[in-house]
Amino acid sequence: MNFLNKLKNYALGSGVELAIAIIYMLVGYMLIRIIISLLKRSVNRAKIEKTFPNFIISILNIVLIIVLVVSVLKFLGISTESVVTIASVISLGISLALQDVIKGIANGFLLVTTKPFVEGEYVKIGDVEGTIISISMFNTVLKTTDGMMITYPNSQAINSSIKNFSRLPVRRISLNIPVAYGSKTEEIKKLVLDVVKKQKNILNNPEPSVRLTEYGDSNLVYTLKCWTQCENYWSTLYDLNEQILDALIDANISIDYNQLDVHIKDMPNKKEEL
Repeated sequence: MNFLNKLKNYALGSGVELAIAIIYMLVGYMLIRIIISLLKRSVNRAKIEKTFPNFIISILNIVLIIVLVVSVLKFLGISTESVVTIASVISLGISLALQDVIKGIANGFLLVTTKPFVEGEYVKIGDVEGTIISISMFNTVLKTTDGMMITYPNSQAINSSIKNFSRLPVRRISLNIPVAYGSKTEEIKKLVLDVVKKQKNILNNPEPSVRLTEYGDSNLVYTLKCWTQCENYWSTLYDLNEQILDALIDANISIDYNQLDVHIKDMPNKKEEL
């Protein structure tokens, strides 16, 4: 009977401590969420580049959770030395099992420190092209022009060729214009440059140019090269395509495409040969 009473008292005492520990954990976790949320809001409001601060905030979130767990274990009377020893053994096992994950974290840190791209920039990583939405410890998220979200592993991003279309303030437009053989060079150049002059988003320096760049199988290829602000690149390119086409049609200049003409000769009649 005494044994049962002792067991009951121990269970009640431990149950109270466990309940307090659970409350401690929940309150601590909520406070961490509030702190992280406030930090993210501060970064978003500040007029600074957000990639590195957001990366540090994600690491801080993990560190605070680890500190909270250790504090709760200490409250329950579990020796912190034992916790550290157990954690060291577990960490060793995890590090061996999750080498790729650890490498991904290191690659993420390299991305936010070397800054080949930052949030908001339009880039091409390998074969993937889009606007950088976020850079976390493990992945980089891009949004493509057709509205798809692509998650790209940092371990692949750091080892891929990266084209950054937004880092410099201006970008060059190169537009090929195929026209029929027999078209006069000066007429084509004047017509295209007249269209360019009407575009308010095209820069005068460097000066736009139109040159004959290729003798194709079925056409002559002229290339227009001009510069515009990065944010105006796509709209200006589409406007040029449409307006140059209309100008060529109005001038009765044919835009030729590759074609193959087949000439069939009359074959001798076999019966006549006989």
